[in-house]
Amino acid sequence: MADLAPPLTACGTRPTRAPLVPESLLRQYACLILGDTRFRAAARLRQSLWRQEQGLPAGLHRPGGTRDLLRLPLGSTLQPADAARGLNFLSPAVHAFVRRSLVLREEGAMVHYERLHRNLLSSEPLTYNLFVPLALNLDLATAVFRPLLPAFVHQVTGIRFETSPGRHDPRYLNDGTAFDAAISVITPDGEPATVFIEVKYSEGCTGPAATHRPRYDGASREAALHRDPDSPALRSTLLEQFWRLHLLAQLAVRHSVTPRAHLLVLYPQLNRRVRSATHLYAAELTDSTGSSPALTGFSALTLETFVAALAQAGGGAEAGYLHHRYLDLKPVLDLILAETAALDDEPPPAGAPLALLTRLSAAPSSADASAVPAVPSSSVRKLKGKAAVATPRTSARSLAPHRATGEVR
Repeated sequence: MADLAPPLTACGTRPTRAPLVPESLLRQYACLILGDTRFRAAARLRQSLWRQEQGLPAGLHRPGGTRDLLRLPLGSTLQPADAARGLNFLSPAVHAFVRRSLVLREEGAMVHYERLHRNLLSSEPLTYNLFVPLALNLDLATAVFRPLLPAFVHQVTGIRFETSPGRHDPRYLNDGTAFDAAISVITPDGEPATVFIEVKYSEGCTGPAATHRPRYDGASREAALHRDPDSPALRSTLLEQFWRLHLLAQLAVRHSVTPRAHLLVLYPQLNRRVRSATHLYAAELTDSTGSSPALTGFSALTLETFVAALAQAGGGAEAGYLHHRYLDLKPVLDLILAETAALDDEPPPAGAPLALLTRLSAAPSSADASAVPAVPSSSVRKLKGKAAVATPRTSARSLAPHRATGEVR
């Protein structure tokens, strides 16, 4: 399905790129991390501002992953006590679901407990914030996914997290590759099927990549999903994760785990690197639509599209939280413009990159989620979820380090 909310041009009402954040602001809000992409820096600052809105202090981290005792504030993290209270999650009901899913996770599932609970920028808690409200209300899930994938989804019957049809199984990829979530559905033809989900937030598809295995090459030739199964592009850092996930979904069909499958990638509209990567990957496919029941389809939608569909389906409070916390970069832009105005009041130092600031896009509009109400974060946390759906295979990542070499999602 085509994206329901494509980006507008530079003169439209939505920005075409994330704002450029001055280093002074990143330092001021304890968000300066070397290597952050432009979008990741803006998203990190947004999470720091959101944390401040909640009245929470910044967590501490070891810069550069050092093993010494030096720990510095990092605005995009929570302190351990606040993390233990579940404040990285949309509501107490979502936090309770996460606790249960950790107990019932699949064998070999990989979860980094600290990242899941403390890292405000991580796509791991974002995945739970997106899909637990749907797992607790399958009618709502159906109302969301039916318009998103109308040719594939008629009804949603279940949702599980951090799942794989066969970790370290030689019939599959013989590694730890897994999906962020799997949506069990009934197709319009009345056939059981699965939508496998990969969620991206601030990632830039820059690795680290999985250690290449000969099994990947064999699976790629057997799957017949790609124009050239031996293409070096598929093995590049930019595309290799989508390649592995798509192969794993196709192998799930081949080994009768599910009669049909579709791989869906969700990402923020302003994350240009993921947008480019998904477009390039789709160009490598023989049939991205999955029109043949024997082939697993592939599509990529923006998180803005998903959140708008959630609001239209009746999940207005949840959609408001998701839009405000993860997608609304206007508070970041306001800070940057205020910083620029302050600089204009005094002579700029020699070589100051003020010209770069003139390239800032217009402030984000509510048009991305016109049905999304402005809901205060404090009120969203009072949402009362239904009793958790019994999902024996609901899972999350094990306590092993995320993306260990060769053992990656």
